[in-house]
Amino acid sequence: MHVLGIIRKLINTKWFFVVFMITLAVTFGTKSDRYFGWSNEASRDGEPILSDGSGYYAYLPQWFIYKTSNFEFLNDIKADTVRYKNTRVADNIYFDHNGKATDKYYTGTAFSMIPFFAVAHVYAKNSEYPKDGYSKPYRFMANFATVFYLLFGCLGIYFLLRRFHIDRIFIAIVLCMLVFGTDVSYFTYVLTPFSHVFSFAIVAWMLLYAKKWADEHSAKNFIVFCLFIGWAVMIRPTNILVLAFVPFMFTGTQLFFARLKQLFTKKWKHLLLGAAVFMLFLGFQLWNVYDQTGKLALNTYTTETFEFWGNPKIWDVLFSWRKGLFIFAPVLVLLLPGWYVLYKHQRNLFWGSIVFFALFTYVTASWWCWWYGGGLGMRPYIDVLSVFALPLAFLLQHSKWYVNALTVSFVLLTTWMYQVYEYQMKNNILHYDDMTYEQFARVFMQEDLRYGWCLHLQYESLPTEGFVTMKQPSFMMFNEPMPQNRYFKLLGYDFNDNPQLMIYTDTTYKSNHFGAKITGEVYLYSGETNPTVEAEYFKDGVVFRKGQFFIGQFIPETEKLSPVEVEIYPGLTYAEFDSIRIQFFEGNTFTGVKSLKIKELIFE
Repeated sequence: MHVLGIIRKLINTKWFFVVFMITLAVTFGTKSDRYFGWSNEASRDGEPILSDGSGYYAYLPQWFIYKTSNFEFLNDIKADTVRYKNTRVADNIYFDHNGKATDKYYTGTAFSMIPFFAVAHVYAKNSEYPKDGYSKPYRFMANFATVFYLLFGCLGIYFLLRRFHIDRIFIAIVLCMLVFGTDVSYFTYVLTPFSHVFSFAIVAWMLLYAKKWADEHSAKNFIVFCLFIGWAVMIRPTNILVLAFVPFMFTGTQLFFARLKQLFTKKWKHLLLGAAVFMLFLGFQLWNVYDQTGKLALNTYTTETFEFWGNPKIWDVLFSWRKGLFIFAPVLVLLLPGWYVLYKHQRNLFWGSIVFFALFTYVTASWWCWWYGGGLGMRPYIDVLSVFALPLAFLLQHSKWYVNALTVSFVLLTTWMYQVYEYQMKNNILHYDDMTYEQFARVFMQEDLRYGWCLHLQYESLPTEGFVTMKQPSFMMFNEPMPQNRYFKLLGYDFNDNPQLMIYTDTTYKSNHFGAKITGEVYLYSGETNPTVEAEYFKDGVVFRKGQFFIGQFIPETEKLSPVEVEIYPGLTYAEFDSIRIQFFEGNTFTGVKSLKIKELIFE
């Protein structure tokens, strides 16, 4: 016990937490580098500015480089296909028929990134990179800003939990739950710069200064508290809901209302100053909307509403296979025992946490797009993870050692599960938007890349009736018919030897529909490859349609010949194409194939 006591004392020091934070920084810096290829362009898997992140970011080049009320510069960026091939920087920026653009996203995320954008701009001015707001320095700093705000949020949670006398080791465990077991991780280094990680940070500091104001009743703490409220609301207006939790951070509701009474009577100057600080942020948002539209308004989501007020999708938000909070962040199941411990030790925090969770869930579940589009998990909850940190921390701080042992074991299991989900999402094994139970069960904990895209593409099926006649052309290899019942080892990316064939239109069957069934046996040397059958449809020498069928998902075991069947039915008549090229691609490593056959089926 003496040794254990020394170890616990050592890991409960400030230096331990400093090392922990450095480790977090290195971890997410490394993950970002590997995903975006900052130090090795060839390893790049993703773009740091896309989708919603494009809308949040676009204000920065608009404000500081182009100085325009429109976003016409995005057309020039998209047109530069040499530097910005397949760029998505204009995602969700909509241009009307007059060429006027509207950015619906709130300005708080861009405001949060101003220092990082400034560093990128200064660097670009003194280097060979274009000073256009989108070259490598700007993209790198957009990613860097998100990692910074993750760490900034963790620091805010640390100071908040220390106010409740939580041991540093337990704070570190709670932060591990949040940053490695929930989708704050995914939105830190994959989908950047979405607003959620910025909210995560600012809400944490808002709660910290709410607690400081509750404890110390100083003007400085109240004014800084108001600053963070305005900042958080400018990032995402729904962050205002966190104020519902603030009264419960006082030792009693009587003290809270007494403090409010003082603000409106004896300390009204503090109230006015705090309101003025808050209004600076609100005024900035109003100015931005006016600059775009010529109207004073706060709501930029004019065509999107909370249409489920009367029928909130609460069960779907929390437990659906599509995006359910507890399905895709199972570590948060620990909120249940955490609330129980909180009830026993800090009843006011318990009721505050429950009231806030219910309110936030109701509002979240009332939005028209309750699954909140693409991404991993129920991302609105990233914004308020600092509220959840309290019951999780109290669970660890006030439980027996054996309960903590079980808790940590559960944390390790569910954090590993989330990391698998994250890997699957990055590699297109999970569907980004539209999961079902059947799909979830099909790929549950599967990490082989042969499952990639299996949930994203629609696989064609032959009609069950209407079959007219059948032909049996042969696949070709090296301009010779492919021998049957012979095993071939395809070498990976050497597509010259890939089995393929051409099917030409038959004028006899102009009004009939084309279909085909491909069968054979496939041998995967590795689960990291995903063979495909591709069909290209030509008209007047030009490809006008392409079908891609990934078949790795249908192979139950690697290093074993497995039967495979692919059905092709594009719904085209023979009059609609001149020819079809069907080809087998082995994927990115060795693949074996045997007895590859095709039946060309003609339907009424």
